[in-house]
Amino acid sequence: MSRRKHNNQKKKDIGAIHVIEMSSYTRPDVSEVAGQDWIEYGEDNDYYQYLINRYNGSATNNAAINGIVEMIYGKGIECYEEEESGVSDYIKKQFPKDDARRICHDFYNLGGAACQIIYSKAGNEIMPVVHMPVETLRAEKASNGVIKGYYYSPNWEEATRSGKNAPVRYPAFGCGNGKQMEILFIKPYRSGYFYYSPVSYQGGIQYAELEEEIANYHLSNIQNGLAPSMLINFNNGVPSEQDRKRVEDEVNTKFSGSTNAGRAIIAFNDSKELAASIEPVVLSDAAEQYQFLADEARNKIMVSHRIVSGMIVGIKEQTGLGNNAEELQTASTLMDNIVIRPYQTTILDAFERILDFNGYEGKELYFKTLQPLEFTDLTNAITEEEIEQQTGQKSSNSESVTEEDI
Repeated sequence: MSRRKHNNQKKKDIGAIHVIEMSSYTRPDVSEVAGQDWIEYGEDNDYYQYLINRYNGSATNNAAINGIVEMIYGKGIECYEEEESGVSDYIKKQFPKDDARRICHDFYNLGGAACQIIYSKAGNEIMPVVHMPVETLRAEKASNGVIKGYYYSPNWEEATRSGKNAPVRYPAFGCGNGKQMEILFIKPYRSGYFYYSPVSYQGGIQYAELEEEIANYHLSNIQNGLAPSMLINFNNGVPSEQDRKRVEDEVNTKFSGSTNAGRAIIAFNDSKELAASIEPVVLSDAAEQYQFLADEARNKIMVSHRIVSGMIVGIKEQTGLGNNAEELQTASTLMDNIVIRPYQTTILDAFERILDFNGYEGKELYFKTLQPLEFTDLTNAITEEEIEQQTGQKSSNSESVTEEDI
């Protein structure tokens, strides 16, 4: 179900015809509710679920998110080591691949990610991280500008302040006593937001919903017999305002929306002379208009994800970069540098905080890239460590590489 918020819903009377004007889509609500210790996210505190629905419902949005998440995770997490110290094996154990991949998915798809911080019995070491679904968490009201805890509930729609569905509080990372589980919440900075971060593709969400509605409309229309849309005229006088509103609401409930396309209308009348007049509304060039909307939705979704070429994430394009290998290489390099790596950096910065606590200060993590070796930009890579981080290829030679060697 759509979770749009319409600030002002205006209704104009033109004779006996009502015209409803909807305001534009707004950003997700972040609100404090009296009597609650957590901060709600979304109009009905379910904005995460709204994003999940857009991920599941829009083909283009789904493909874009899957492709970008795969590029962020790449071939897993690695750590540069100058000698056989076993650090690389420790990294793989500390950040299990399944949990790391899920964290990458939440981080991009939902605008943030979370993992469980579990300490050893002595409290001096963090055990291997465990992914925690970010949609199950809500931030605690900040104290002195610091979020000191998060509330967990598997189903926020049924959560209550007390009882069996009451959310459970866990301290934020660094705000506990080292004996109980803590939550490391990973989110990028977004202007105007403190508790949560909207997704980077926020501007394309309405187009993802548009793509869903177009698909629903065509599917419902086929399932219901391809009947055209109708204009209904009641020819037995103009009823009172209350009766008009009641009839209007009943008709809208039964026949409006993409899922009701093509439904049959059944009318009961006292006589033929008093029968309601139902006239088909023929949309000229309907096929071209729906195709335009579908193409526009697809293009805007890709723009919101900053996808230079759809071929990079597995979306076939008829023309453009997909037909030129050199341009495709350029697009892939740009995508990796300006889109993928900033997300990787934010996630790895959070992981390195865990390494620092465990006594591995100064260890720099990196994701092994999916980029073909010939697509990798080594312009600014001078040392062996930098080249390894760019290419994901480990070298047995620990000596630095000079500019002439590149």
